[in-house]
Amino acid sequence: MVILSQGLVGIWANAQPCTLQLSGRILDAHTRQPLPFATISITEINKGAVADESGRFSIRGLCSGDYTVVCSMVGCDHGEHQVHIEQNVSRDFFLTETAVELGRIEVTGKAVAPASTQPRQELQGASLETGKTLGLGEALKRLPGVTTLNTGHSISKPVIQGLNGNRIVILNNGVRLEAQQWGDEHAPEIDPFIASKVSVIKGAAGVRYGADAIGGVVLVESEPLREKPGIGGQLALGAFSNGRTGVISASVEGALGGKLPLSGRLQGTFKRGGNVQSPDYFQRNTGLEELNYSWALGLKKEKFNTALYYSVFSTQLGILRDAHIGNLTDLNLAIERGRPLSDGAFSYEIGRPKQQVLHELFKWQFSVETGETSKLQIEAARQFNRRQEFDAHRPFGNLPDELTRPQFEFEITTYTLDLNWEHRWLPNTKGSIGAQGLHQRNTTDFGALIPNYATQSVGVYWLERWRKYPSPWEVEAGVRYDAKQLSIGTQGTDTIGQELQFSNVSGTAGIIYHLAAVELRFNAGTAWRAPHPNELYSDGVHHGAAAYELGDPNLRAERALNFSLSANWTKPEKFDATLSFYHNRISDFIYLEPQNVPKLTIRGAFPAFHYRQADAALTGFDWNASVFLLPQLTLESQGAILRAWNRDAGDYLIFMPADRLTHGFKYTFGQAADEDNERPFARLGMTNVLRQTRAPQGDLAPPPPGYTRFDAEAGMTLHWGKKPVEIGFSVFNIFNARYRDYQNRFRYFTDEVGRNILLRAKIIF
Repeated sequence: MVILSQGLVGIWANAQPCTLQLSGRILDAHTRQPLPFATISITEINKGAVADESGRFSIRGLCSGDYTVVCSMVGCDHGEHQVHIEQNVSRDFFLTETAVELGRIEVTGKAVAPASTQPRQELQGASLETGKTLGLGEALKRLPGVTTLNTGHSISKPVIQGLNGNRIVILNNGVRLEAQQWGDEHAPEIDPFIASKVSVIKGAAGVRYGADAIGGVVLVESEPLREKPGIGGQLALGAFSNGRTGVISASVEGALGGKLPLSGRLQGTFKRGGNVQSPDYFQRNTGLEELNYSWALGLKKEKFNTALYYSVFSTQLGILRDAHIGNLTDLNLAIERGRPLSDGAFSYEIGRPKQQVLHELFKWQFSVETGETSKLQIEAARQFNRRQEFDAHRPFGNLPDELTRPQFEFEITTYTLDLNWEHRWLPNTKGSIGAQGLHQRNTTDFGALIPNYATQSVGVYWLERWRKYPSPWEVEAGVRYDAKQLSIGTQGTDTIGQELQFSNVSGTAGIIYHLAAVELRFNAGTAWRAPHPNELYSDGVHHGAAAYELGDPNLRAERALNFSLSANWTKPEKFDATLSFYHNRISDFIYLEPQNVPKLTIRGAFPAFHYRQADAALTGFDWNASVFLLPQLTLESQGAILRAWNRDAGDYLIFMPADRLTHGFKYTFGQAADEDNERPFARLGMTNVLRQTRAPQGDLAPPPPGYTRFDAEAGMTLHWGKKPVEIGFSVFNIFNARYRDYQNRFRYFTDEVGRNILLRAKIIF
């Protein structure tokens, strides 16, 4: 302890003393009203900030001394002030409006997107970079209210406030991901290294993003194509100790100047890992291989721009061998034993059972200004997805062809067309009117778990937003109508031949109220979702999930009514906290109900699940808070509490996330970095997941005990010549704790992964 204390004192003493802060507001000199998005800069150190919608600003990392502070805003006189700083300073600055006759000017920039009336959070900075290496599902778990539904170690699906699967819409570069996302073990087919920003919108968002966005939306957005003439790029490297996994991702981009403003980007990622290790044993056949690439080409002129985008995601995933059991006795013994029969060994080999997945996306987008305040956007896309699932045993038949034949092969092709017209019809109002169409065909080349089917759907929407400065109110409302047709064909050798029609209306209404230090958001939204063919007609062993699933052809469409209220409270130098409360009532909620008796097939014994329907209510809250204990020391806290109730059965809903709490300390070193780089930091975090005591009876095994896990992370930015190099170091499950997570479909058979060390680097050139 003495050595540790001396080390901490040394770190504190050697840290740079430039930890002071200048904060305040920028106001109109006559009306004393805030001037949103005014700029403020300090001449001597070339550092500045942009005021928020309330005129507030904050510039950190200042040393003691005298500074020249410059305030400016279009339509106001230039303001210059002398400020002496020897402690934290809070001061308001005033600008005077002026009438200036301008000649013809051209201004280019990025529009400030209106704030969402629903709770919205983003992955950014070091959390995003570490998350890319972990994978999209595990990255999203870093946000409060977002967990994952796992199938073993390598398959993660996002869960937003208790909802997952087809109730979550994922947008990849503006295109709704259409794949085989109906399966619990079908992870999103997106390369996270394409993302410059990942956002999560919580709650029903059916008006803007599609009727079935009952639980929320995940936005994966790429960096806009380069506009400045020249060539650049980046290289990202990552390595994990557990599974001896390595990942490399690189991109190169360039732009032409002059009369042909073309720009383009090439990107690729390769990832490979072997069997992962629980604290006491290796998990057999849990390796993975992933190879992805993409290209983009764009042309931008004064009034219009157009772009093409193409990406390929391909992966091969091993499925835990010990999840495939030969008979009922062995299945019960495996669950009672609490660990695999064999301790396993490390290997990069991927054998049966496994998954092979290929996903292609081709997109064309076009936008043109249709007036001074309006713009028309057109987006057309084609997606192709092939999923192959291999049983633990090869099919019977002639060799060698049958060795590589899957039990299931699903192929789905989707064509989408989106039209959106942004307009400003009335003062202080901005809106959009749009239409979306989809044509989709799914074929099952091997196996008969789900039938062949075709889907056609069309939706139209209208959304308006009102905001008048300096009024503290923002109001948003919208409505949408969708119609969907399902044409069900054959299932194996059986012909179903059904035509199903679904249609309904979605709506949203939201309010934002801005106070001096608090921002309140309220949203009420409705959404609906037609049952998917797998929920209607599944009948067989789902090998990727190692489970027998049976559908119900009489299922009705779900209907959700969602309410959310969130508050963000910010006090400079003190704390920054966001609290969100939600209540979601879903009629005819579709869920998988576990059966007491496993299913015995010619392929072995498997846990059995049947699709059921009931009225449900999900109520909860989540929070995210940072308390600034010292200029360089921050206490971080986040958590999520959910209560999910089956109103028909008078019991809890199954497979809902347990209460989750995360706390930690973050220490930053040195002066404030520029806007593109974080200061060097070190973080120690503790995650507590409580036992899920609100689960119904009937599962093959009771929910596992709660657990506590410690993680550590550090990062900094160096310079190789003039090129920045970001370096990160993380240790997950520091003390190699043994635990199982209730939302892992393989918790019956194995513990979670043990200690895992990550080293990553990113070079920008």
